[in-house]
Amino acid sequence: MPKFLLLLFSALFLLGCEEDKTTVLRETPETPKTEVNNLAQPEVKYEAASVSESQKDALVKGNNEFAFDLYKCFADPSKPVFFSPYSVSSAMGMLTLGARGETENELKKVLRFQDGGAQLGSEFKELRESIVSSNEKFTMTDANSLWLNVGFKMLESYGNAVKEFFGGQAETINFADNKAAAKKINSWIEDHTRKLIKDMIQPDALGPSTRLVLVNAVSFLAKWQVEFEEGGTRSLNCQDCQGRTAKADLMRQESYLSVADLEGVKAVELDYLGAKYSFLALMPDDPAAFPAFVKGLDSGVVEKYTKALASEDVILLFPKFDTEYSQSLTDIFKKMGLSLSFTDSADFSGISKEGLCVSDVIHKAKIKVYESGTEAAAATAVMVKCTGIAMKRPKEFRFNKPFVYMIREKATGAILFMGHYTVQGK
Repeated sequence: MPKFLLLLFSALFLLGCEEDKTTVLRETPETPKTEVNNLAQPEVKYEAASVSESQKDALVKGNNEFAFDLYKCFADPSKPVFFSPYSVSSAMGMLTLGARGETENELKKVLRFQDGGAQLGSEFKELRESIVSSNEKFTMTDANSLWLNVGFKMLESYGNAVKEFFGGQAETINFADNKAAAKKINSWIEDHTRKLIKDMIQPDALGPSTRLVLVNAVSFLAKWQVEFEEGGTRSLNCQDCQGRTAKADLMRQESYLSVADLEGVKAVELDYLGAKYSFLALMPDDPAAFPAFVKGLDSGVVEKYTKALASEDVILLFPKFDTEYSQSLTDIFKKMGLSLSFTDSADFSGISKEGLCVSDVIHKAKIKVYESGTEAAAATAVMVKCTGIAMKRPKEFRFNKPFVYMIREKATGAILFMGHYTVQGK
């Protein structure tokens, strides 16, 4: 039986922030016609399982630890980095749903999933319902789709499970007409990323042997709870991790903010309007210490600094930046121990009775951070001072050195987006 390949794309734009994750199955003519042991097993029926708070917390904890694992694998301290661990975990969760045997076990180990099958799907469904939210203050969306080649026989149970747990809708498409197929999928991606992600899939990635494309699109758009000062942005010197300097635009605000200054690291948490999501930044005082800080970063480190946060009247100088990042995750996943999924021994018999394996995993992301606010946020920024009393000058927090940042859903603690900022020193 011929093997078919699974190719995974992803794209993201933040503030607004969009993400696409795409999976493509294609034939490899050179692959020997071997049978996968589990293909003769009866089709599994997925039934929604009950999910306790501890199980959902465990999924968030595992996803966050995977976020740090993945980040440390491709984080180059000398260059800006940005990605969405939530999107990668979600897309790989859909893949894990169709994996069997040792392939499933390996995926669970690398991705830090405790459960598989319907239990994992149910946990992701609960998490999605906690994270996804839209109103006049903010928008966080998560959309999934399945694109099946004409004649490809995906197991009905898998399609139903992706729809039930991830909201994925299936559509048939002719990949032999690769230009038309790429155009149609890219159009769907644009529609679910407010036209910000364009031409995600190149026609040469598709062809007559392509069997299935899975797409995950995440979009985030929110304004700050407290706006940065209009006209307060200044071009100031910043340092990279090697001590080299370069000019960057630093926004300014004076307000009561959640900050910490602990063990040579400054931390600030900026709420978005509605306070459901927040932007957490961690900056070592010594830029030369940034690479070691990144290497040691994990949930425990983040928790230490978030527990130390306290409201304080500060002057915050924070960079206005725009980062686009693209990275193939295939070699990274292999280094992390995910090997079976990329070989002829892969068992994705929960997706189809045809032999399948992963050929590539690609991630692309973009973030914009700027001064934007609202009238209500501006009102909360007004500081009322007493007259006739000498006031202590607010402490200045100047983020002009490399720092790690993450955007989190506050109730669950889930890391939705993550990266680090650095100027390109000269």
